[in-house]
Amino acid sequence: MFQFDNLDQKTRDYMLLEVEAAIKTSQLYISMRFTEEGKALYPKLLRQAVIDGNEETLATALQQHNCFQTHEKHGIVLRKVPANAPLIFAEGEFNAFYMRGICHRAIGEGNAVEVYRAKSSMVPRRSSKLIEGNLEDPRRLLLYLKNSIDGSQRGSQLPAGSNSGLTLRLTNKPLMK
Repeated sequence: MFQFDNLDQKTRDYMLLEVEAAIKTSQLYISMRFTEEGKALYPKLLRQAVIDGNEETLATALQQHNCFQTHEKHGIVLRKVPANAPLIFAEGEFNAFYMRGICHRAIGEGNAVEVYRAKSSMVPRRSSKLIEGNLEDPRRLLLYLKNSIDGSQRGSQLPAGSNSGLTLRLTNKPLMK
């Protein structure tokens, strides 16, 4: 479970603005593993998690509504979708919108954001350890987050997608002009 330091109503409001914008512009990441019902339900389930839940409530809702296929094609082979696919997906997506909300909030407050480990890891990635504690410009991060719908374009200088365990928190350090 993630420990989101600034997941309060103000951050949730910014997150919801980001979710609505992503839906409106067809920029919401839809997993290739979703069933047709999953594709239809996901926006509603994400909204609900942002309003009053977290990554775990989103994962549970995705499982309860059978949003993920049970099998997927890998070349010519049909294989089982991993049992933890809904959780991994929910963690990555909820965290992405949390970070977008934090960036919006920090921009409004005129402060930098800090990268921190929000989910413990027995063996954290070296690239993750290198950026933990970094102060970042939320304007720059927000652009990267919006332009990397599935997290694949973020690179080593930003909290990565699913399974990184990293996220952002607010600081009282003013933004550089």
